Amino acid sequence: MKSVVLIPARMESTRFPNKPLALILGKPMIQWVYEAAEKSIASDVFVITDSEEIIKAVESFNGQAILTSSSPVNGTERCQEAIEILESEDQEYDVIINVQGDEPLVSPDDIDLLLELFEDEEIDVATLIKPIDDEAEYLNNNVVKAVPTAFDGGFCDICYFSRSPIPHMDKFEPEVAFKHVGIYGFTATAFEEIKNLGPSELETVERLEQLRWLQNHIVISAVVTESDLIGVDTPDDIVSVEKLLQQQ
Repeated sequence: MKSVVLIPARMESTRFPNKPLALILGKPMIQWVYEAAEKSIASDVFVITDSEEIIKAVESFNGQAILTSSSPVNGTERCQEAIEILESEDQEYDVIINVQGDEPLVSPDDIDLLLELFEDEEIDVATLIKPIDDEAEYLNNNVVKAVPTAFDGGFCDICYFSRSPIPHMDKFEPEVAFKHVGIYGFTATAFEEIKNLGPSELETVERLEQLRWLQNHIVISAVVTESDLIGVDTPDDIVSVEKLLQQQ
């Protein structure tokens, strides 16, 4: 099984301009993400971006990068363009993993977890979830919740994703609700199918792209991770990430 990790990165974040190149313990954030992905069992790793500056930064630490156009509106679309570029160079992959460029705490073990799921030929799309044990996190609309089916063989399928606190609880109980950890894996066939889907109604109101796939009958499977990622959205998040890295 030939696999690739694609890491979308862009400079134009409204809350944190030039975010991929922000220094974390002396290294640009994109380097932390790339080096973690490179430790996984994936066949190849590429940063994908429309920024020449990011391309130069990746090449400076001997990483691989793909320059895309500026037309993609989200990470999945940028991944799709990158796959088309790779295919034009006669590089084809069975499984594609999408890791966001603002996840410097991503674990190679989590990438491996997803890749191992694809040994089951029934899996088309896969992601990670984690039990919620904090009520504030459960109530936080910025934390995306995932509703799983029963687990079978160590993984489940996802019924729904929402920013709302689901499932409803009159009194919060830990490890009943799950949060979504936004790393995705796709078979090449599923990735091609997703490319042709238009936005769905639920995707629009929840602002969650993965609902487009669910509403088009694409099954999203999931496995539980022990990792607790902190996505970097603002400069203040850098401080939190550095503390966690220093503890490791």
